[in-house]
Amino acid sequence: MTQYVWTLRAPGRQDLQRVTTLEEMQDTLMKLELPGGVPPGWILTNTGNSDVAGHGHYTHNAGGKDEWSLTWTRLDS
Repeated sequence: MTQYVWTLRAPGRQDLQRVTTLEEMQDTLMKLELPGGVPPGWILTNTGNSDVAGHGHYTHNAGGKDEWSLTWTRLDS
């Protein structure tokens, strides 16, 4: 089972840092009801803003009032 270490940063919230599976990460993000929803699974597993598969950074609404960001790294098992 592949694990990810990830950090969510959003204005007005404490940074949220976790180590979970991809499914658990997406479930947690959905429960937080972030503006704009949750990034699609293909962003998290394939691309992100990184040249290394399984690692990346996603920013929703950069510079806007609903900005939040997610950074993740796949842990090798």
